[in-house]
Amino acid sequence: MTIQFVDLRLSNQAASDATPVVIPLAATPLVFGDIGIQTAGVLPENQSNVRVLLAGYVKTENNPLFNTNTLRVRRNGTIIFTTTFGVAISRENEAFGFSAVDVPPAAIVATGQIQYTVEIFTNAAVTDPFNNVQARNFSGIAAAGNFSG
Repeated sequence: MTIQFVDLRLSNQAASDATPVVIPLAATPLVFGDIGIQTAGVLPENQSNVRVLLAGYVKTENNPLFNTNTLRVRRNGTIIFTTTFGVAISRENEAFGFSAVDVPPAAIVATGQIQYTVEIFTNAAVTDPFNNVQARNFSGIAAAGNFSG
């Protein structure tokens, strides 16, 4: 089957750590990336061979009393990737890069667009003025097909 480049999308919600782009980090998930990978041009014979690579970056400032942050990536609302990471002992800024992969079902590819979102939240029970999300972005690239000689 022919290998196809399908789409590339970027979501750059905040390219800086400076205010006013700094927003509170809380127990309620904050969506900081939302992209729609266009799949309308995928050849019918390639629809079951789509691969999506997703990547992102987020910088946080945390109160060390709150021990973890969680990142979740969703495809059309369904969680496809989750990672939880601990917070530094001291109140510091921490930067996290992540990647996730997806092989969406052909039926979803055939709809013409796949929505991917990424969200972050902390295990904090209350909002703390020192828990913040700073620079953040999210991107995705899709290809289809395989090489069979």
